[in-house]
Amino acid sequence: MNNERIKNWAHVAEIFSGIAVLVTLVFLILEIRGNSDLIRANTFNRSIESLIDYRMQIASNETSLRVMTQHWGVDSAELLRRQLLVVNLWSIYEKTYFSRQYGLVGPAEWERFESRICGYVKQEDGLKFWRENVANFMTDEFRDYVESRCEVSTKASD
Repeated sequence: MNNERIKNWAHVAEIFSGIAVLVTLVFLILEIRGNSDLIRANTFNRSIESLIDYRMQIASNETSLRVMTQHWGVDSAELLRRQLLVVNLWSIYEKTYFSRQYGLVGPAEWERFESRICGYVKQEDGLKFWRENVANFMTDEFRDYVESRCEVSTKASD
């Protein structure tokens, strides 16, 4: 009888240990997924920072600006400088958008960014400028977000 009782407790302990292993595995999967999201967000942020730095180097160096103006067929160096700076600003907005997606930016902070994003697009000729000079430099997801969230009609500029 005593031996039977020990066997029963052994089975119960085995069941509990199996449950504990399962709970641990679920926890590890969630942690790995969270870390993967952070790594992805960090990689995206570093890439955007590199592009921002590259554009700033061109915009702040007259020789580079002149070379790239010719290379890209832009009408003037000042126009290219303006476009580089504007695209940099939008890159910061896009970077913040994805940081929000990964839970790194809270609702209050994002609301401030979103109001500026929609404010720029809704300005006179803002949508036209967005589509002709900025949108092609952004990811599809961010472009779709801006146009849907800022209530931009696709027929407004057609």
